[in-house]
Amino acid sequence: MTLASSPAARTRRRTLLALSAALGLTTVAALVSTAHGADAYPAKPVRLIVPFAPGGAVDIVGRLMAQSLTESLGQAFIVENRPGAGGLLAMEEVARAAPDGYTLAVGGAGPLTVSPSLYRDRKFDPIARFDPVIWYASTPGLLVTNLSLKADSVKALVALSGTVAQPLAMGSAGSGSINHLMGEYFQQVAGVRWMHVPYRGSSPALTDLIAGNVQVMMDIVPTAAPLVKAGKLRALAVTTPQRSATLPDVPTLAELGYTGFDVSSWLSLNAPKGTPPAVIARLNQALNEGLKQPEVRKRITDIGAEPEGGPPDRVAARLKLDLPRWSQLIDKAKIAVE
Repeated sequence: MTLASSPAARTRRRTLLALSAALGLTTVAALVSTAHGADAYPAKPVRLIVPFAPGGAVDIVGRLMAQSLTESLGQAFIVENRPGAGGLLAMEEVARAAPDGYTLAVGGAGPLTVSPSLYRDRKFDPIARFDPVIWYASTPGLLVTNLSLKADSVKALVALSGTVAQPLAMGSAGSGSINHLMGEYFQQVAGVRWMHVPYRGSSPALTDLIAGNVQVMMDIVPTAAPLVKAGKLRALAVTTPQRSATLPDVPTLAELGYTGFDVSSWLSLNAPKGTPPAVIARLNQALNEGLKQPEVRKRITDIGAEPEGGPPDRVAARLKLDLPRWSQLIDKAKIAVE
């Protein structure tokens, strides 16, 4: 039995036809055509564009979404990696695609809310260019320090930051990276000032943090938690309202008195603006159903991320929160792309 001929589809079309006396035959014909188009989607393979290279958390989650959609909707969802310009190259490619549901973007905090302010010459507005599908997962930030630093709590770290003659050195994955901005945001909220030391990625920054060449760093749970569990770094707090399932004993910054502190590297699925609402709804429903499966949730938590889900407007609300926050922070801290 095909999707178009399912019992639910036949019932829906019978209901629409029963409205003909009230609405007129032309209107009903249009409604029937729309219902049939939604039932038939997807009728061919779908491209799922990931804005970073293979192997990272974004790529892993993107492939998990593709697998879930392939299994649920019976058509191939094919991942294509398009790194560059902080993820904007991929976002621009998808935004230019036909709004028919056959080219989708794995978005996130970096490409959708940070890069538009870092690459202002590209003039990319994610709210105007995309229809959100789902907020799929979040990767909480994690405040970590070198083990030799005489600060075993956030309170002690803030106090120490105000007494040392030389500012503490804060590593990051690079100027304008999401963990750089999370670190700058914490400094702003806590009223401290550290010296930023950018690296080419989290791995070399974390290596130098372990060695003591930098003293503090705000990273994401998937990359920093294994080093905490191995006893190589000290974790002081997570940056989301809920504790991380990966490190349940580490408190949130909100618990420690930083009320409302909520930043993360979240991951979403997005379609070009103008994609039919029925297609958005079909994708959203399929992914939400997938997130109910224990094996899917386990794969997400295994990499240190947190399953999310819900309606598309969760993404829209987060964009409206994060875009001005990061734009103002980038301006105030005079952050520039290297």
